[in-house]
Amino acid sequence: MPKGFSNATILIEIVNDVELVIRKAKVVPLSPSGEPRFFEEEPLVLSDEDRDAFLAALDNPPEPNEALKKLMRGAKKPAG
Repeated sequence: MPKGFSNATILIEIVNDVELVIRKAKVVPLSPSGEPRFFEEEPLVLSDEDRDAFLAALDNPPEPNEALKKLMRGAKKPAG
């Protein structure tokens, strides 16, 4: 095996009686509940500058641009 396979988890696929495919596996840690972890579950840490910009945008949101206005005109109204 090549040195790159040292201490790696591998997958062995049996193609036929005389052929095997050996691949390095990418190990994805599971959450405490045993489910796979997703990128979206990880917290996003903002810099002080990014945090301040985000909070300022919440306090003073920009006016909607034409693309958003057009999208909203075509949106369905909720039943009620």
